[in-house]
Amino acid sequence: MIVLPLIALAAAKDFMPKLPHARNLDFFTFIGTADGREFLSGAWDSFAVLTVMCIFNTVLGEELLFRGYLLPRMAGVCGRFDWVANGVIFAAYHLHRWWAIPGLLFGTLTYAWPAKHYRSALVSIAVHSAQSVAMIGLVLPLVLRG
Repeated sequence: MIVLPLIALAAAKDFMPKLPHARNLDFFTFIGTADGREFLSGAWDSFAVLTVMCIFNTVLGEELLFRGYLLPRMAGVCGRFDWVANGVIFAAYHLHRWWAIPGLLFGTLTYAWPAKHYRSALVSIAVHSAQSVAMIGLVLPLVLRG
């Protein structure tokens, strides 16, 4: 029951101000251009890579690592604010997308806190996977146009 409100909260982070950056670094800006639509048109191989990347990155690479493995071990060092420290480390892990770090820090409420509160990474996996499902849903129509 808590997953849907958390998904909405996670979506809200995308509307937070971002640090100044070149627009061509953003994947969603790219797929909105003619070049992006042309690149993805009929590109089933790129779609397969994107889908596998979303699944492995979201579930195995991020949520199981940060919320399933690290978060339970951080309580001894960070105390009751271990979920905040976990969110800061998660944001730092995304230095390759430095402009999105403010939103990722806000995302601590949608990923780290629920994992701490419910003592399970399953909630954060579900919330974070919704982002991947949305991305795949946006890209699929572009691939189908080919």
